[in-house]
Amino acid sequence: MNPFLLKGYLSDEFFCDRELETKKIADSIRNQQDITLHSIRRMGKSALLRHVENKLNEDVYFIYVDIWGSTNVSDLLREISNGVIRSNIFSKRGFGKKLQDFVKSLGTSFTIGLDGRPSVDFVFNDRISAFKSLEEVIGFLNSQNRKVVLAIDEFQEVKKYGSDSTPIEALFRKLTQQSHNITFIYSGSEQHLINEIFNKYDRPFFQSTRMIDLGAIEKNTYRNFILDKFTAGKKHIGEELVEQILDALYQHTYYVQATFNYLYAQRKQPVSWNDFEQLFYPFIDEKGVFYAELPDRITSQQFSVTKAFAKVGKVYAPTGAEFLQLAGFTNSSSMLRVINALLSKQIIIKDGDAYRLYDVFLEHYLKFNTR
Repeated sequence: MNPFLLKGYLSDEFFCDRELETKKIADSIRNQQDITLHSIRRMGKSALLRHVENKLNEDVYFIYVDIWGSTNVSDLLREISNGVIRSNIFSKRGFGKKLQDFVKSLGTSFTIGLDGRPSVDFVFNDRISAFKSLEEVIGFLNSQNRKVVLAIDEFQEVKKYGSDSTPIEALFRKLTQQSHNITFIYSGSEQHLINEIFNKYDRPFFQSTRMIDLGAIEKNTYRNFILDKFTAGKKHIGEELVEQILDALYQHTYYVQATFNYLYAQRKQPVSWNDFEQLFYPFIDEKGVFYAELPDRITSQQFSVTKAFAKVGKVYAPTGAEFLQLAGFTNSSSMLRVINALLSKQIIIKDGDAYRLYDVFLEHYLKFNTR
């Protein structure tokens, strides 16, 4: 099989590094210390959490929940409840009665989907009922005879719940303080929202968790992992070329995995950077269907700056004279407004001391198509 996975988690064999982060999270769980895990999107947070789950094995009940796209407390409750139902809490032998009791306590019922997995849904007319049911779920987890890990991915979404934003933070903070059997992992990808939840002194969660930042995998480690997988598959790719590709992709996990998945699948692997570009351009060009509407979603000024970022890559002085000229701007204040707009739309990100396009494939698509 292709060893460069694009989704999910399979085993240690297909997981690269993250030894330090894995140890930090596992140690925190053993010591019942709640965690905030932050990284930009597509850096491998979900796979890391699944890797930790695999390492802990049967020591804990591990519940993973992704609340990306949730808009209210009912959505949140549904995702957490379904995460509980699909976790290893419900063994096959005790599945029926135990599951029925849990679902009954929430005042709802479950259905079996086409994939054979049970799920529940909720419709609440008032926030109090939703909050009460959430307390029921946490109470159920606290009553288990084994330690529980509740990992909520994209937790910053609660900041977008409108009037429910502060109450849900306060409720979760209260529940965590009362939960001696549960370790909570709050994972997120929007730095400013995560900081607002966990690092502002007037917020319920202020400095209540261990903060773990997930950066790029170290280049030499990633290079060796890639070379080992190609060698094991009786395929050859040069060490220098692998390093060049890692640099071009900023070691951004998803884009590295997707690119080497594609290269591994080729009958003949590239030998030089020129060979790589001959393969990479058609691969990137296929993604044009996703990028074609970008000029219609942003202003002409914002698109000009986006194209300028694609040409440069990492930009350390976006309001400097050189970049202003490249983007067709005459003053730094206008550029600063555009930079802030592109940051808020997550078209660009801050990467260390520099700015770059968030979508690495978009950078290369624009670069190839504006030569």
